[in-house]
Amino acid sequence: MKHLKYGGSTAARTLACAGWIKASKDIPKSPPGDAAITGSMHHEVMERCQRDGVEPKQCLGLVYKEKETTREFTEDDLTLSEIAYQATNTVLEELDIDELEIEPFVQLIEDEAGGYVDLLGLSEDRHTLMILDYKFGRGKVDVEESAQHALYAVSSRADKKTKDLWEQVKDIVFVIIQPQLKGGVFTWHTDLKWLKDFKNNFVIAMDSDELHSGDHCKWCPAAPYCPVKRADVIGAKKLGARIKKELQEGADILGEVEDWVNSMKQELFTQLTRGVSIKGWKIVEKKPTRKWIDEKEAEQTLIEAKIRRSIFTKTKLLTAVQTITAFKKNDIDFDLDKLIEVKSAGTTLAPEHDDRDAVEVNGVPDNLKKLVGNPKSKTKKEGKKDNG
Repeated sequence: MKHLKYGGSTAARTLACAGWIKASKDIPKSPPGDAAITGSMHHEVMERCQRDGVEPKQCLGLVYKEKETTREFTEDDLTLSEIAYQATNTVLEELDIDELEIEPFVQLIEDEAGGYVDLLGLSEDRHTLMILDYKFGRGKVDVEESAQHALYAVSSRADKKTKDLWEQVKDIVFVIIQPQLKGGVFTWHTDLKWLKDFKNNFVIAMDSDELHSGDHCKWCPAAPYCPVKRADVIGAKKLGARIKKELQEGADILGEVEDWVNSMKQELFTQLTRGVSIKGWKIVEKKPTRKWIDEKEAEQTLIEAKIRRSIFTKTKLLTAVQTITAFKKNDIDFDLDKLIEVKSAGTTLAPEHDDRDAVEVNGVPDNLKKLVGNPKSKTKKEGKKDNG
């Protein structure tokens, strides 16, 4: 998959702060989290459904791969993809889509701006063009005046592979299918004049290096290092609550400050796991929790013990901790220890004074080893590598 300098997922940030591209140039990309990998897996399922004419259940067992990470499409994932699949069919029918491009790669400027459109569709009368994008997270993504959709639209209109679709278009429909939200389908209509204005503004932004702080900083890789964002956060510290105006000013920037703090913590964690020494912070193991050793075996064991299913299941098997609580509440005397293990869920960032032992890093985030001795002592790092 080809990645361009100016892409759809960052189009809104580019319009708001054109300088983020230059500011992020030498910052290594953080590995995608579980939510991102899961979303990409669902995207691949949707692509296969449309391209091969199959239903989500026929994709069970599909293994999505991204670098060293793999994610299998299982029964637990099926409901979300089925909702998205049905919603897609409804939208295609309502808009009378006759010609459909699946994951076309379109470019406004070759090797500079554009990206992959989830679905690009043209109605039978050739007057309506649809730009459809899937979102599998819980945080609502606004479709109205969506910069991502707009960049895909102007790119498909400029790209020689797809520009013929635009010859008779009068109505452009942006569609977001987000199955985790009520309703699941969100649409917005626009016209060629609006798209022309967007294109002009976007091209101007591409020629600028200006930095601007705002809520668009949330996922920006340069946010922890940005002088403009840091100045805003420092300025927020000086705001008091003596009068209503000052309180309102503090409230207005609160969300941005929280986003910046979270991005800073994530960057600290990333750099520490790469072996960079940062005073006052360390990597520790998360507090261990009780988990099933094998969920299927645990469920089968409880069934064979003739324990009422409603006690340890709802739509599926309860977690180990929930089951322990349920057994106590119902006075059930059953030894669960053989089915449960106490295990850390991974590592996390912590201040130096945290009483948990630090872990030693070897330059690779997933290669962590427990330290022996005083957690406040300096760590000897083998193969130290500073990617910051």
